[in-house]
Amino acid sequence: MGSPYRGQIVFLDTPGVHEPHDQLGKEMLHGARHSLDDADVLFWMVYPREIGDTEERMLGWLKDFRKPVFLLVNQIDKFPRLQVLPAIDSYQKVYPFKDFIPISAVTGENIDVLMKKTLECLPKGDFIYPEDQISDQNERFHVRELIREKLYHELEDELPYDATVRIESYKDEEKITRISATIIVSRESQKAIVIGKGGLKIREIGRTARLEIESLIGRKVFLELWVKVIAGWKENASLLGEIREGS
Repeated sequence: MGSPYRGQIVFLDTPGVHEPHDQLGKEMLHGARHSLDDADVLFWMVYPREIGDTEERMLGWLKDFRKPVFLLVNQIDKFPRLQVLPAIDSYQKVYPFKDFIPISAVTGENIDVLMKKTLECLPKGDFIYPEDQISDQNERFHVRELIREKLYHELEDELPYDATVRIESYKDEEKITRISATIIVSRESQKAIVIGKGGLKIREIGRTARLEIESLIGRKVFLELWVKVIAGWKENASLLGEIREGS
């Protein structure tokens, strides 16, 4: 990150830490643990509530981690201040965090403090990426994530986190980019939810995703969405590999 922080920070957003119940969960957990090897600083992000048994067990990962760990209490704009301090206290009793920082990703509260303290902990060196590069992921990855975002935003609590997106084709033509993607769910009932009455839901997901994709890549986009039922997809290691490679 450039000015005003006078340095570059490369962020790696790991999957959420949780007890795995399927192959997808195991792979996500492995990815999160593997990322610790290269990290110079770790952010442990939580909501303003006291630590639970699962979180306490997961912090056991860090017993041999010898680098700074910051406790970030997010969404402080949504919770009473009196709820934040007991949460911080409960976590500090379990692990010796370098510091705790209550933040709000929405309002930006204390983000400048977080950046300043992070840069103080990072080793000095040359920039790893050009100053104008904001990600090391390709466009297909960001397109997939934008579709997933709109899927969950549109359906909210109607569909549990039991769906994923696979990019089937991505073609840049002279005046337009044509993208075909499949939303994968586990059951027929979930397929009906994604499509919606008369196809209203999937059309809205496609419309909002297309607008953001066009903003991202700076050109017109034709986005085609399909919905497919694949029972047990989260246990299918081959399919999970295809989804990752399709990014």
